[in-house]
Amino acid sequence: MQMVPVVALFSVLLCGEVLSDTKFTIYNEWHSQGGRVHYEVDRWNKHNGFDQPRLIPKCKAYGTVAGRWINSDLYLNLFHNWHQDPNHHGYPDPHYIQDRSLQQKEFGFYEDQIRGYGKDINNLVWEMRGLSWPNWIDTSHHQGKFPNNVDAAAEFVSLMVQGTKDFTGGHLPAFFEVINEPDASYKFLDSTTVINFHKAVAQKLKSRFGMKVGGPTYTGYFARADDHNFSFWKGAAKFLDMSLDHMDFFSFHAYNDIHVSGGSHSFSGINEARLVAVIDMIENYSHIKKGRNFPIIVSEFGRGGVHGISQDAHSGIVDFGTLYLSNAQMFTYLNLREFMERVVVFLLSNEQYPGHNSLNWSMFTRDGRELPIANFFKFWHNLYYDQKFLKVSSDYTGWERQVAPLALANPNNKEMMVLLHNYGKQWQNVKLDFHNGWINPTTGESTCIQYQNGNAAMHSNVHFDTNKNNGHIGLPGESSCIYKFKTNYNFGGLRTNNENTHFGKDMIIPINNGHAQTTIQVQGSGFHTARLRVGVSRSNGATGKPQSVTINGNKLQSTFMLYDSDKNNAPTKWEMWEYLVPTNVVHSSNTVSMSFAGNGGHVSSVALIVGNLQ
Repeated sequence: MQMVPVVALFSVLLCGEVLSDTKFTIYNEWHSQGGRVHYEVDRWNKHNGFDQPRLIPKCKAYGTVAGRWINSDLYLNLFHNWHQDPNHHGYPDPHYIQDRSLQQKEFGFYEDQIRGYGKDINNLVWEMRGLSWPNWIDTSHHQGKFPNNVDAAAEFVSLMVQGTKDFTGGHLPAFFEVINEPDASYKFLDSTTVINFHKAVAQKLKSRFGMKVGGPTYTGYFARADDHNFSFWKGAAKFLDMSLDHMDFFSFHAYNDIHVSGGSHSFSGINEARLVAVIDMIENYSHIKKGRNFPIIVSEFGRGGVHGISQDAHSGIVDFGTLYLSNAQMFTYLNLREFMERVVVFLLSNEQYPGHNSLNWSMFTRDGRELPIANFFKFWHNLYYDQKFLKVSSDYTGWERQVAPLALANPNNKEMMVLLHNYGKQWQNVKLDFHNGWINPTTGESTCIQYQNGNAAMHSNVHFDTNKNNGHIGLPGESSCIYKFKTNYNFGGLRTNNENTHFGKDMIIPINNGHAQTTIQVQGSGFHTARLRVGVSRSNGATGKPQSVTINGNKLQSTFMLYDSDKNNAPTKWEMWEYLVPTNVVHSSNTVSMSFAGNGGHVSSVALIVGNLQ
C-alpha cells in the first residue's frame, strides 16, 4: 500500500479542503518566444557521443539521436600522427588525410551514424579536444600542449574536415566546437591563444565548408561566473568580443552535482537561477555590443560530480540524480527557447571502454539491455513537433519558486500536456487554474520520474482524477511529471503571444548606496504581456532580494525567485528574480531602478520580456 505523504495528508484534513502548495495559471494562448512556438524535437533530443550500430535502433526507438562527435582529433591519434608538409615547414601535409584506408579508420564511425540515423544526424555538433599534436610542430610557448603557430593548428582542423567531406561524399556536421573546455587547460592555454585559434578555425571552416563554428565550450565552472568580482565573466566577455563578429554561436557546459551523506542527499550547481543568470548575461552583452540575440548551444549538461560516494559504482541515487538533474535543466532551456539553438545532454548510449566499466551515464549495456538512464528520453519522447507551447504563469508569491512549469497542446488531436518539475523534497498539491475557465479537465494520465525506495522510478500512464483531490493534481517531491488531458477544445482558434526579450544598456551594475539602475530600450507598442528578470549577485551574508523595483517610476508588486540549487554551496549569492509588469507602464525607453538592503554586490543583468498578441 502506498503511503500518503504527511504534508499531503495534513492538507486534506485541514477543514476538509486541499490547500494549494503551488498554483499555475494556463491561458488559452499559444506562447511563442522569439518566434519559436512548436516543440522542435531536433533541438532537444540529442545525446553525447557516437553509437555502436547495434545500439542505434534502440536509441531511435526512444526518440534520441547521436548529437555530438567527441574528441575527433584524439581518435587513433589522428593529429599526433599527422605528417609535416614537405613543401611548407611547420604545417600539416594535406596528402596525409587523403589516404582512403586512414579515412576509413578515422571517419568510418561517423559514416555508421549517417547510415543509422539518416538526415536526423545532420545537425550534429562536432567537437575536438585540441591538446594532442605531432612532435615536429613547435609547442614551446604552451608547455608542449598547443602549437605556437595558430594558423598551422587551424589548418589541421580544416584538413580533417576536408577529409571527412571527401570520405562521406559531402556529408558534414552542421556545427563545430573548436576546443573542448579550454578553461580547464588555463595553465598552458592562455585566453588570447584560445580566442585567436577559434577565430582562425572559424575563418577557414566558414569560408571553405559553410559550417557554423562556435565556442568556447566552457566547463561547468561557468556557474561561478560572478565569483571574485565577475573575474571569470571578464574572460568570457573578451571571447564574445571576437565571436560576435566571427562566430555563429556561444557554447558552454552546465552541470549540477550530487552530495550524499549517510542516508540523505542534496543537489548543487548551475540550475535553475544561475543558469538563467548566465544566459541572460551572454544575451545582455550581445545586445549591448550588437543589438541582437546570440545563439547558444549547451553541448553538455546534466549530472556532474558525485560527492560522498563513488561516481562510478552503481547506485540508485546516482541513477536518479542523473535523470532528475537533466530533466530540471530541460525545463529551463524550454523556457528560454528564444536563445537556445540546441542542447545535448551528457548521456551516452554506452560509455564503457577498456579500463572504464561504469554505466552511470549509459542508456544501454553493450548488448543492448536497457538501463534506468534511458528513462530520460522515454520521458521526453512524449513530446513532439505538432505540439505548441501554451502560455503558463507561476504564482507570484514573493519567494523562491519550488516547481517549474510547461504547458503544450496539439491542435490536431486536442490533447494537452502540463509538465511540472519539483525542485523541493516535499509533495506538492498543485492547482491548475485555466484562466477564466476556458477548459476544466479533471481526468487524465500522468508519467513521473521520481526517487522511490532508494532507486529511480518511472511510472507511466497512471490515471488521475482531480475531483478526488479537490481539483488538484499531486506532484511527488523531487520529481518530473507529465499530466496528459484529453479535451474537446478548439485549439485552432487560439492567438499567439509572441514574446521578445530586451536588455538593459548596462550590466554587472554595482549596487552603490543600496541602489542600482539601468535603461532598457523597447521596440513596438500595444503589448499584451510584460515581465522583468533581475539577476542579483551579492556576498552570502547580504540579502539578494531587492527591497523595491520600479519601472518608469511604477513600483512592481508581484515577484518570485527562480530556484537556486547552489545557495548552500556557492561562494556567492546569485539570485534571479522575476517581476510581473503592467503593460501600460512600458515605454520605448524604460528606466529600471532597484533598491537593496545595504551596500555592495551587483545586478548582473536586467531583461524586459514583452509579448504581442498575434
